[in-house]
Amino acid sequence: MGLLDSVFGKSKVNAANKKVKAAREANDPVALEKALAGAITIYQSIGSDSSVFKDALYSWGMALLYSARLKQGAEAMSLYEEAGKKFSFCLVAKPDYLAAALDWSVALIELAALQKGAAQAASYALAKEKLTLADSIHEGVASYNFACLHAVEGDFDACKVALELARDYKNLPDEQDILNDADMQVAKTQSWFDGFIASINAPVKADAETEELSAEDAEAKKTSTVYTKNQVKTDGYKVKYDDK
Repeated sequence: MGLLDSVFGKSKVNAANKKVKAAREANDPVALEKALAGAITIYQSIGSDSSVFKDALYSWGMALLYSARLKQGAEAMSLYEEAGKKFSFCLVAKPDYLAAALDWSVALIELAALQKGAAQAASYALAKEKLTLADSIHEGVASYNFACLHAVEGDFDACKVALELARDYKNLPDEQDILNDADMQVAKTQSWFDGFIASINAPVKADAETEELSAEDAEAKKTSTVYTKNQVKTDGYKVKYDDK
C-alpha cells in the first residue's frame, strides 16, 4: 500500500474515533449505536497491508466493546467475544500492544459478569493473563484492573493491595469513578475501603534522597524512568506507550 493510502487510512480511522468519542460523551445511546456502526464500517475497510491496520483493529475492538455495553444477554456476550478477537489480533501484530492487552482484560471481566460456572472461570483466568501481560509491558499499569478483578472474585485482601499499588503508581481513576465502579461496590463494604479512599489525596512525604536533589535534578530523575510509576492515560483508543 502506498504512503498516500496509509495517510488516508489513518485520517479515516481518526475521524471515526472522534465521532465515537463525541457520541459517548453526549451520553446518547441511539447516537452512539449509529456512530459505532459507521465506525466499524471504516475500520473494516482498512487493508492488512496498511500501516494503520493494527490501530484500526484496536479501534474496531473498542467499538465492539462499547456496542456490547448497549446490549444484553447472548448478544452482549457475542460482542464481548468479538472484541476480544480483535484485541488478540492486535497482539499478534504487535506483541507489546499495551492498550489491546488492557482492554481485552476489560472485555473479559465484563463478559464474565454475564457468564456462569466454567465459562466464567475461564474468562477471569484469561483476564488475569492479559493483565499480567500489560504489567510486563508497563509496570503497574494494570493495578486498578487487577483490583477490580479481585473484588468481583471476592478476594478483598488482594483487592486492597492492588488498589494501593494503583495509587502508588498514580494509575487510579478519579475518586468518584472508583466509588461508582460496579466492580467496586462489594469492596466498598470492607472496613479498609474508606481509609483507602482518604489516602488517595493524603500528602506524601518526600524521601530523603529526593529532598537532597535540586529541582532540576529531581525532574530529570523523574522523567528518566520509562516504565516505573508512570501514569498511563487513555481516551478509550490508545495509551501513549503504544505510540512508541
